[in-house]
Amino acid sequence: MARPREADPGTVYSIAHQFYWDFRRIEGGFARPRFDRAKYEGLCKDIDRLELRLTPEQQSDLEMKADEEVRAGRLGEAERSEWIRRAEDSWLVAIREDYRRDAVDDATKSLRVPGEPEIITDLLKAETPSQIREICKDAFVAFGDSEKLAMPNWPIPAGSTLPSYISQYAAEFITARRDRRFPQSTSRPSSRLKQLWFLARALAGAMYGIKTRTAINLVGSLRPDELFEESRAAKPVRRRVRISSNRRNRERGR
Repeated sequence: MARPREADPGTVYSIAHQFYWDFRRIEGGFARPRFDRAKYEGLCKDIDRLELRLTPEQQSDLEMKADEEVRAGRLGEAERSEWIRRAEDSWLVAIREDYRRDAVDDATKSLRVPGEPEIITDLLKAETPSQIREICKDAFVAFGDSEKLAMPNWPIPAGSTLPSYISQYAAEFITARRDRRFPQSTSRPSSRLKQLWFLARALAGAMYGIKTRTAINLVGSLRPDELFEESRAAKPVRRRVRISSNRRNRERGR
């Protein structure tokens, strides 16, 4: 029997994390961005036609900085006007680039890729490794003679490795599913998420020759989405107080 690969808990968790989110995408779908190039180019043409000017406040700020440069001896009086003109041009270029960045957002919309929960159901019902591998054959569709042209047939990203690892460790996948600690209840939506996280951890452990129970204990029970919610809720009040305090300080300094 081959010796297990040395596994760092953080690495195993990272892999389980990726598997979990791909399981989630298969179960419930996901949103992907779609960039409308024609719309973006049209917005850029509108931006190029804009006659941008600095506000009086911005213009005054440049003149004050030019005077500071003259007083410091870094700029001659005869060069002052040219310095201001170049600074104006740089500022206007930066403003125009800001508009173009906004145009990227305006030209990008979110497309919903529907989930296919029946794939998860079939994987959970499969009784043999060969059945698991047969299900996973449908994950990608190859075009032509090159596998590099394969496109995802499941609702997963093009670079997902989940199907290949499920196939490779099909026996371990079934063993994990039959483990007595595998969540059996399906009465609540969170029950399915627990099942997916269990399988993601077991599969990540299998890559290192780690048994299911060891992998489950090594990674821990807290799901990635739960960890995200905890971190997001960790310091909301303190952050709001700090932002409010900073805003008051800026207003006092005006």
